[in-house]
Formats: sequence, structure tokens, C-alpha cells
Amino acid sequence: MVQNINWKLSSEKCFEIIHFTLIDILTESKDHIQNIDNLIYKLNKKTRVYKLHDLKRYNSFSKYLKLEYNGFLKFIEDYNFYDIIKIDKTIHIKLYKNLVDLKNLKDSKRYTKDSEWIFIDDSL
Repeated sequence: MVQNINWKLSSEKCFEIIHFTLIDILTESKDHIQNIDNLIYKLNKKTRVYKLHDLKRYNSFSKYLKLEYNGFLKFIEDYNFYDIIKIDKTIHIKLYKNLVDLKNLKDSKRYTKDSEWIFIDDSL
């Protein structure tokens, strides 16, 4: 069953809140790396002040990411200033601070993912 939820905040505002919070959390971490479970916990804890919806079970940004972006990792994979690192059996997220452009977060989308191909025409 598909959930149709009327969020109280606009998608642009949620987008900004999520990125600014994640960047803040990762900047405070050693080497700008954080375990994914800790990162999601801290994201939810820091953004608890925002009221996303009237239903209690939908009032966390991790739930928002799951419903709107098909999950936390799918969201992270789309931006070039985050990296997913697998150490042993745990997943860590790394922030590349030098790639972050706070004014143009939406323009920081990855051009490709590992599963995609790029064809370069070198006849130009």
C-alpha cells in the first residue's frame, strides 16, 4: 500500500534541513566519517524539533527519507560530497568537505553511479 502523506514542511525545506544537519554531524566527527546507524540516530535527534506530520510515527527525517527518497542510502548515493564506505560488515558515510557548496546543494548531484556508463566522444 502506497502512503500519501501531507508533510508540513516543503520538500525544499526538508532537503536543506537534512543536508545541513548531516554536514554538521559529519564535520564534527573524526575524519568526517560516521557509522550509518549513529548518523541516522543523530540526524533524528537533532531534527526532532521539526514537526513533519501530525502522525507520530512519521515525525522523523529517517522515515521521511525512506518514504520520499526510497531510503537513506539512496539519498546519500545521489550527492558527490558523500561517500559510502564499507568497513568489515558496517557501513560508514564520509563527507568530502571540499566538495560541499552550501549555496548550490541541488547542483551537487553525482553524474554517475558505479552501475552507470559514460561515453566520451574524443573527436571534439
